Amino acid sequence: MMEALFQFIAVAAYLFCGFRIICFNPAGNHHSGYALLAAFLIASFMGQTVHILFFKDPVTLWDAVFAVLLAVIIYRARGNVGKLIWSAA
Repeated sequence: MMEALFQFIAVAAYLFCGFRIICFNPAGNHHSGYALLAAFLIASFMGQTVHILFFKDPVTLWDAVFAVLLAVIIYRARGNVGKLIWSAA
């Protein structure tokens, strides 16, 4: 029962991460050099989602927590991959 909950949370978080990066809309000056990194991250998140859904590896609490942490970081960066690397703090 708990494993199914962790699985759902991880899949939802990874899907959110992938789609948030896909939906990033650069306004003004942006650097297109991060496009390859963005594509790699999108493929990684979607691949992890497929892996969880179809290969049914056990998803632990820590996997779900890590997925949610990534989702929060990407949400805070508004899907901007460059901002994930270089902060304007």
